[in-house]
Amino acid sequence: MSRKQKRYIPKSFESTGTTSDTSANIYMSMIMSENWQKLSKNQQLLYVYCKAQYYAEKRKPKPKLAQLSEQELAECFTMNKSKWCSLYHLYNNGNQNGFIKDMKALIDNGFVEIVENGKTTRTKSIYKLSNKWHK
Repeated sequence: MSRKQKRYIPKSFESTGTTSDTSANIYMSMIMSENWQKLSKNQQLLYVYCKAQYYAEKRKPKPKLAQLSEQELAECFTMNKSKWCSLYHLYNNGNQNGFIKDMKALIDNGFVEIVENGKTTRTKSIYKLSNKWHK
């Protein structure tokens, strides 16, 4: 007896939800969007790593934030220097400004939202993926 597999339904930050989308991890509606086209190749690559980081942290416990519900907290991920420099090798150790500029572009174009900036507290900044890119 064969099992019928459930069809994967993409999350709102992955796709506009059109039935013609095809994807491995990033859907064509995102790649062809005006906001994606505005991004540099480094910024696009940073987004891919942010998305990978989101799925890597999905099951890990996250620090409590008073302003977020459990559901909202589950949508968050961290991206700090040890990840973008040492783990992913996206930027050199001395290129913190490159990371900041590229992350700001992702935020400005609606792909990522900053939940908590850890700069002043010297803690990990907390981000979440966003669907604002297609609005």
